[in-house]
Amino acid sequence: MTWLLFIIGAIIAGFIQGLTGFAFALIAMSFWVWGLSPQLAAPLVVFASVWSHLISLSHEQKHPHLHKALYLPYLIAGLLGVPLGIWLLHMVEAETFRILLGAFLVIWSPLMLFNPQIRPLQHAGKTADASIGLIGGILGGLGGFCGSVPSAWLMLKQLPKEQQRYILRHFNFAIQVFTLAAYLLQGSLNQTHLPYIGVLMIAVSIPAIVGARLFHRISEQRFKYIVLGLLFSSGCFLLFKEVIS
Repeated sequence: MTWLLFIIGAIIAGFIQGLTGFAFALIAMSFWVWGLSPQLAAPLVVFASVWSHLISLSHEQKHPHLHKALYLPYLIAGLLGVPLGIWLLHMVEAETFRILLGAFLVIWSPLMLFNPQIRPLQHAGKTADASIGLIGGILGGLGGFCGSVPSAWLMLKQLPKEQQRYILRHFNFAIQVFTLAAYLLQGSLNQTHLPYIGVLMIAVSIPAIVGARLFHRISEQRFKYIVLGLLFSSGCFLLFKEVIS
């Protein structure tokens, strides 16, 4: 049963990340938490997220109108935020953090269905974008949810779905590579993970490619509903985890 949950979680998470550019950890952990220890699951989530990014990036269409300037403010500030989040991890109670983040996502996601028009936010500049990237990096260091706040911010700015996915994909990829390197240096990713890694490389690849190709066939509205649904699910998962723990 553990291996079945592991493979099903990997397949679904790979597809969702290929489609949206984020949320591998959210989807995978909702399956893996029932069969794997956190010490085993956390490095696998990061590895699989990086792998699915590489696979989907190599099979997606080129967009010459999208350039690095879109994601660099988020990325640079996010990388600075990761070690800060890791440092804060020893000062902030993990349970309190998960409850606050979960409550925010559960309340915020349904509100976004009403399509609020906040003009100052829609025209916010790179300083505001960098601030959001910093928060995303801190949340990544604290609990691995680096994409939650940036995706919420991009939704508020009402950017086209191509830009949202482009920013989230590159931001999350950079944060996850940074985290994976930290795991390797700390020895948190070791020989115990090798059988799981072999299965992941097979289970994630095709779903990630399918998700990346399907992205270009969905409408702006449907993409918005998918992202909001993932964020709402993320909040519910965080709160539910605290209730049963």
